[in-house]
Amino acid sequence: MSARPRSASRGASRSPSSKGVRRASGFGNPLDNWLAEQCGAQGADAASFVRALREARTRALAQCLEYAATRSAFYAHRLAGCNLSRITLENLHSLPFTTAEDLARWEDFLCVSRGDVQRMVTLHTSGTTGGPKRLAFTEADLARTVDFFRVGMSQLVGAGQKLAVLLPGAARPDGVADLLRQSLRSEGVEVCAPPPELLAPPDAPQKTLVGERPEALPVVESTPEVIGSTPEDVSPARACGQCPSVDVHAFTASSIEVRPELAQWLTEVQPHCLVAAPGQLEGLLRYYPKSGPPGLCGLLSSADRLDSVLSHVLATVWNCTVLDHYGLTETGYGGAVECAAHDGYHMRLLDMIVEIVDFCGDEPLPPGEAGEVVITTLGREAMPLIRYRTGDVASILPGPCACGSPLPRLGPVRGRLERCGSRVRVVQMPKGGGNTPANGNQIGVTAHKGPHCATGGWGDWM
Repeated sequence: MSARPRSASRGASRSPSSKGVRRASGFGNPLDNWLAEQCGAQGADAASFVRALREARTRALAQCLEYAATRSAFYAHRLAGCNLSRITLENLHSLPFTTAEDLARWEDFLCVSRGDVQRMVTLHTSGTTGGPKRLAFTEADLARTVDFFRVGMSQLVGAGQKLAVLLPGAARPDGVADLLRQSLRSEGVEVCAPPPELLAPPDAPQKTLVGERPEALPVVESTPEVIGSTPEDVSPARACGQCPSVDVHAFTASSIEVRPELAQWLTEVQPHCLVAAPGQLEGLLRYYPKSGPPGLCGLLSSADRLDSVLSHVLATVWNCTVLDHYGLTETGYGGAVECAAHDGYHMRLLDMIVEIVDFCGDEPLPPGEAGEVVITTLGREAMPLIRYRTGDVASILPGPCACGSPLPRLGPVRGRLERCGSRVRVVQMPKGGGNTPANGNQIGVTAHKGPHCATGGWGDWM
């Protein structure tokens, strides 16, 4: 039986906390520097960094496959007959998928005893059959996310500052607020969360329709997001924000009405940074239509897709830095985060492998082509996931980031896949919430067949 996966020098040599928000040094952003530290490439040039990172990922993948195949009853059966010693980053796509339906049999995935499980999460979603998904994490699994949060949040908040987490349920033990508190304690950042009752929706739900302008929302000139098209149909001019500007209307089809007590709490606490869902942020605009909450200088949007127009309005009206985060419970909460260049999401490349696969043919797609996001977790102790189909539609952005990072990034999530037998459609979910096809707009899908990238989704890059 293989040993538990080892994290690559995590926490062994953290750089000392800087005063205020940490600025990138060395590579393009703090996440690149973090990755370089873990794979021993500090001070290296870009080519040497990419090579060292690739070698570290290759080792981590081999350890993950051996660990899962020998400790997980599910993968012992699913991977039976696969020559795992020959699996590389280039041919990972030859292994079978893991699906959300599989996670209902969560006990078959466990690679540790129940006593070693630090946190269990149950997800009830409309997109799966056969019962809810359950995910387990050990203390070491959560520690990996804590380290990612520490580095990612260094772009927004620093020593002596205060961070407020508004996500529902975030205050529970090992919830998002608790993990952020653990990650930023050593950085001198105070993390707080409002009382849970302030996050509960009012008795009378707000009804906001797309196209209606809520009374107190500011009007800002901005570029509309393209809806109703596949990412391939978006012209370069529109993708680069060169469309004629338009007035902003409602950003979400299910805007969250914020309690006045929550706005009052923010005014009293005066956090320097917020972590909140897009619907919450839009709701807060009704209380702060001309300027942001007192003292606010940055915010991280999470838990849902952030509309580019809403992001622009928040940055302009509240005069603060706005970054978006992509993550799933399956990735250990943290997944990928924007940098100040807003040129895609920088991924936890030593914690997961991301593939983009064809909607219908299940073939890996090259950078620039949109498909389903498939993840393989690296270094996970409790429940490693191998080629897990997320149902999210996105692409890998080709070329280096505008911040200077030589690494590929994940592009924005464009929708969710809906499968009915052999039929597949992509549904554009309402910005800010909603999880049923009835609440979304169907996007046209071109079904690809046959191979698209002989080397696999990451082969040409990593």
